[in-house]
Amino acid sequence: MTTSASPKTNLLLDLGIFTAFLVVSNPRMTGNSIHEWLGVSFAAAIITHLLFHWKWILQVGAEFFKKLFHQSRLNFAINALFFIAMTGVSFSGILISKDVLNIFGIQLNASQAWRMIHSATADATVILLGVHIALHWKWILSNLSRYIVSPVRAMLASSPSREPQPARNLVAQPVRINDQK
Repeated sequence: MTTSASPKTNLLLDLGIFTAFLVVSNPRMTGNSIHEWLGVSFAAAIITHLLFHWKWILQVGAEFFKKLFHQSRLNFAINALFFIAMTGVSFSGILISKDVLNIFGIQLNASQAWRMIHSATADATVILLGVHIALHWKWILSNLSRYIVSPVRAMLASSPSREPQPARNLVAQPVRINDQK
């Protein structure tokens, strides 16, 4: 995968996107306003993610119907469907928005059809995210280990232990007065 960002930057962005996705996927947890604004920021993070992978998108897109490694073709197809679903959920989310559009003085009476599209594309996005993660699982584990687990282990190993030390010499030792030879 060719990317214009370092693997560490890419991993941190992806973890942020994944966390935002988990939160935005449950509007009852956040309330409508946070759900909508987080959805807007989520869309911006997805655009950033796509820009980081733009070379790969162009390269694989150009080679899609030629000789192309099977895994790359599958990744491209899943990612294209994922992009369509996320575009659908973002666009329909803006159209049914109450708080985000209100800031700009726009009020739309979105039909029930847009709410259904929002719900269906949100469901499709969850499924496609699962497939996307499965396809990139080795990369995720490798980079989590390299950039998060290993540095934390190294930090813990080099820092002085903050655990309580075992009590030593708390029992009085017998004193020997005439122990000279």
